[in-house]
Amino acid sequence: MPKTLFCLIFFSVSANLFASGILSEDDIKSVKRVNTIDEQQQQQLSITAGLLADYEILGKKLVANLDDDGIDSSQITHQAKELLSLSEHVIKSAQFRLPQCDEYLEKTLLVKTSLEEISHAVLEKDYHHDGALPKAPAECYHTKDLFIHAATVIVLTRDDPSLSRETKTSIHAEISEVLTHTEVVRQLVIY
Repeated sequence: MPKTLFCLIFFSVSANLFASGILSEDDIKSVKRVNTIDEQQQQQLSITAGLLADYEILGKKLVANLDDDGIDSSQITHQAKELLSLSEHVIKSAQFRLPQCDEYLEKTLLVKTSLEEISHAVLEKDYHHDGALPKAPAECYHTKDLFIHAATVIVLTRDDPSLSRETKTSIHAEISEVLTHTEVVRQLVIY
């Protein structure tokens, strides 16, 4: 089995196990949420539901585009920036519904200002693995990852504009993993 295929399978399996193992269905039901929602807030949550669906569709397109030998890094970067923008809107709704995540998610959004210079290693350590983020309950992690995985793709394409096989494999793993978080986010933020 080629090394990159093994890594891809390993990352996909581990991502699914990790992502699905953080919060059980009972855990999701017991999360404290703002439940008093007026008509305007309900409309905003409906918009967020659509944006989350758009995130899933775009993420799947991005992964599919990695198989196109003619794809260039600017196209992947553009799609990752769209994912980043969609995730910002979802985060705003999460901050409303899950006020215990507000500071954690607000600090996550600060990464956007450093995407030109932050290293992949620092992004992983400080934001994917929460080294620079305040302590937060497990329910905050999933929404943060919508943003951080998209940011990671931007950094990966910045650092390897030729899109080597290794970079494409890493991008595939990043987006495949984050797509496993979207249903948890939907359950936590929308419903």
